[in-house]
Amino acid sequence: MTTPAAPRPLSPQPLRIAPNCWMIGYRNPTSLLQCNTYLRIFDEAPRPYNVCIDPGSRYDFPVIDANLSQLIGGISQVNSISVNHQDPDVIGNAPEFCAANARMSLVTSQETWRLAQHLAFVPGRLEFAGETDRRTMVLGNTPRWQVVPTPFCHFRGAVAFYDPEIRTLFSGDLFGGLNQLGRVHLFAEEHDWAGVAHFHQIYMPSREVLRFAVRQIRALTPAVEIIAPQHGHVIVGDQVGIFLEQMEQLLVGIDLLSIELDQKHTKPYAEVMRELLRWMVEIVGREEVADRVQNATDDAALAPFVKVVEGQVEVVSGGYVALGELFNTLTATEPLSFVNEVRNVLFAWCGSRHLPVPPLGAGVDQVPEEPAP
Repeated sequence: MTTPAAPRPLSPQPLRIAPNCWMIGYRNPTSLLQCNTYLRIFDEAPRPYNVCIDPGSRYDFPVIDANLSQLIGGISQVNSISVNHQDPDVIGNAPEFCAANARMSLVTSQETWRLAQHLAFVPGRLEFAGETDRRTMVLGNTPRWQVVPTPFCHFRGAVAFYDPEIRTLFSGDLFGGLNQLGRVHLFAEEHDWAGVAHFHQIYMPSREVLRFAVRQIRALTPAVEIIAPQHGHVIVGDQVGIFLEQMEQLLVGIDLLSIELDQKHTKPYAEVMRELLRWMVEIVGREEVADRVQNATDDAALAPFVKVVEGQVEVVSGGYVALGELFNTLTATEPLSFVNEVRNVLFAWCGSRHLPVPPLGAGVDQVPEEPAP
């Protein structure tokens, strides 16, 4: 079958988010998950002090390296790296940074370092953030950042960093989001909330841990004007307040396991399921859709939710679980590019109805293509 053409990769370049602060990672239009790496330059005598926030995925290293060369003369000129947590998309390039500069300092939490050290690299200096008696980080010769522990968002030792000079919160996975395919603009727009919500529904454990983090962010002074997450889009302006309010009400993780969620949203989930079936019929044909559903209901996975009557698929009941089962059934044999296109459509349909999006199968974190040179 014909699948949508992949967007052309953008030319990698540093993208300014605030004075002396850039996003230096690769914006990959063929991926749903962007990995954001940031560079903060502090003007300090006798020379600038350079901090790389979340050094990023190994897939993105060529772009990050090129952008560092353009901005500060190379990776060896980075003085310090900060790490929110130990996932490979966050810390994968840390060994390269430390190898390039033997004096490189690493700022992270003790919990994160306990696991990150298994990458077998040694920073020149290790600084632990998030201690209850130490909420200010010295970078270079000056106290620069406020430490904002964000426990269980999504790791116990996750820690965000607030730069009050540019009013920017480097938040790690918190406020990260999936983007729509081909839409890798830097600054978040209102409709980008759907991707943030879905990302958190997959990776965050409960609404209460999000509310704790939001309370800490609201308490920062001066007030936060920019949220720079490790995935998705940078949140600025009015969107900061809007996204904070929405985050407080978002059901995630264990909150989504309750059967009450299905009972509350049965009708709108059924509407989305019917839209998905109509959409698939237009692409692969009515007979193929019916065959896929029939095979699934024979194994009882979809039996409570849909049925095939005289070659047509009818939705019996909708729900959070049901939508995920139908998605998996209809896309199980499709190429990853098409599966991601279907996800893209479901994000929009669920978002327009304010529905939590279920985990939509494997492949959300697909291997990105090689960045353009």
